[in-house]
Amino acid sequence: MPTLELDVPFALRTNPRLEKALPGHVQRLWNFGLPEKVYLAQRCPDIVGGWWPEAHGEELDLGLDFFAWLFLVDDAFDGLDAHEAEKLIKTFTAVVEGAGGNGDSRVDFFADVWARQCKGMSARYCRRAADNWTKVFDALLTEVVNITAGHFPTIEEYRDIRYRSGYMPPILDMTERLRGFELTPEVYADPVFRTLYDANVWCLNLVDDLFSFEKEAAQGEPHNMVLVVERERGCSRSEAVDAVVSMLGEHLAGFLMAEAQLSAALEARGVSLTDRANTYAFVDDLRSSCASSYYWCRSSPRYTGEMEWLSFRDE
Repeated sequence: MPTLELDVPFALRTNPRLEKALPGHVQRLWNFGLPEKVYLAQRCPDIVGGWWPEAHGEELDLGLDFFAWLFLVDDAFDGLDAHEAEKLIKTFTAVVEGAGGNGDSRVDFFADVWARQCKGMSARYCRRAADNWTKVFDALLTEVVNITAGHFPTIEEYRDIRYRSGYMPPILDMTERLRGFELTPEVYADPVFRTLYDANVWCLNLVDDLFSFEKEAAQGEPHNMVLVVERERGCSRSEAVDAVVSMLGEHLAGFLMAEAQLSAALEARGVSLTDRANTYAFVDDLRSSCASSYYWCRSSPRYTGEMEWLSFRDE
């Protein structure tokens, strides 16, 4: 597929501390007995530097390990049947319920990342983050069940699945942790903030779908908005790509409109100056995440076809 040019209105930022942090990150993968060759060949750590350009020290280390876990878990379900997937999900869910590791390197690594994520955070934050992970695992199981049953989701079914299976709520929980603050319930309850939050979730999910549909089509994976639109509307693949680009544009426009309204909305709700500043910093990382995802997806060998469609499971 020719390189897809998208109108993403955010500048790519980079973290100047990323290169120095990488050797320690790779060593931690080795310590847990996790594969890293495909992960590094696909330049997966690069996305972290653009996603969280302000992170440093232990926070950057945690961000790198967290994203490595995302790639690991995303590939872990390839080829599993529903029973195998459900069994794996139970071990992952047990981690956020407090069980810790179990000797499986993937579970032990997740337990380590989860413990570091929760360190210093409130019980309310940890409950929300655990709930978001539970929703992700439920969506991943739904995808496996669909594939096993030969079920192709409708657009509406896929919207429900993808909001959760795209990992975005857990990533945004991690953004708070790496920034060293927690957004208040008042901020989360604000309709303008929720519009921003949800628009970011969809921008990231659709960008990923636009660059990964060839990989997923080759693997028989129907859970991609381009493939779902193509099948449901009976249109050509290029027409489906255009339709998803249009969806992305609508979400980007919604993000920018909500961003312009955010200051007045928070002031009207009586949100404190400190909590407003935290919210604006969070939104800065939303902008960075969209740019980072776009530039990484269009250049990583994970999606460009420069190398075979490989996953962690291939090592």
